[in-house]
Amino acid sequence: MASVGLMGVSGTATAHDIESSVNYALNPIETGLNNAADTVESYWSALTQIDRLRSQIEQLRQQNQTIQEELDRMPSISRLSDDWTQITQEAGAIPYDTTPARVIVRDISEVRPRTLILNKGSNDGLAPGMVVIDAGGAVVGRIQSLDATVSTVLLVNDSSAVVVGKEAKTGATGTVRGQVSGLLQMSYVDSKETLTKGDAVVTAGESLPCTNDRSPYPPGLLIGTITTVSTDPNAVVKSADVLPAAHLQDATFVLVIVSYQGGFGTPSPTLGAGASPSTSGSSAKPTVQPTANATSQC
Repeated sequence: MASVGLMGVSGTATAHDIESSVNYALNPIETGLNNAADTVESYWSALTQIDRLRSQIEQLRQQNQTIQEELDRMPSISRLSDDWTQITQEAGAIPYDTTPARVIVRDISEVRPRTLILNKGSNDGLAPGMVVIDAGGAVVGRIQSLDATVSTVLLVNDSSAVVVGKEAKTGATGTVRGQVSGLLQMSYVDSKETLTKGDAVVTAGESLPCTNDRSPYPPGLLIGTITTVSTDPNAVVKSADVLPAAHLQDATFVLVIVSYQGGFGTPSPTLGAGASPSTSGSSAKPTVQPTANATSQC
């Protein structure tokens, strides 16, 4: 009965007026609540998007860091690839069997013997005394000592290293020895011979004076370039400073000549003038410091 009564009342003009009044009074509240709900939803959506953006930014930052690290490594990787290409090309250009090796330690200080340590040793067919060259075919030095997996190379510009060199154009021959400065000195050249600044010096393939051993250095390997010539009009010999041609400070890969049979023993950084070379792995005879009258001293 109450429901029927209310249904009857709701259709009257008075009920419509009351409903309109109530709706009019509540409309601002409803609008405010809707706006508030929309604002809260907007803030929540914004917070969610900010958090998502932060996550994406962090991922992008990490990706950018990885890409930057790879870009920073690219020059080194490219240099390594270029060095390997050059060393393999040189291996095919020289008339000797060679083994490529990588430099893993470099000691070019002035207070210790100048050496390189390579990542190959006796297990790879290397032996003391073998000659080492760089990608340009220039003399780096000789193997001084080794074990199964690594070998130590005494550099050509060490003060105890010595090789008979020849001026490429004139054929003037002399003894080339390392200096403390890192340069080489070509000494005991006949004063009648011509030495010219800028000309190349190569290995002569000859034994040192007062020895009967065969030179461990094949002939024709590049040693360096003459920088200065010292001539004394009253002397029977002359000398010259030679800049090493090999990349002694930055070579990444080198070639070890394994097929040339030399006669000298292992190079020793402790040898003085007139001392005997080390005989590790091979026989050797005493080497006398050459002088102007080396023949008579022999």
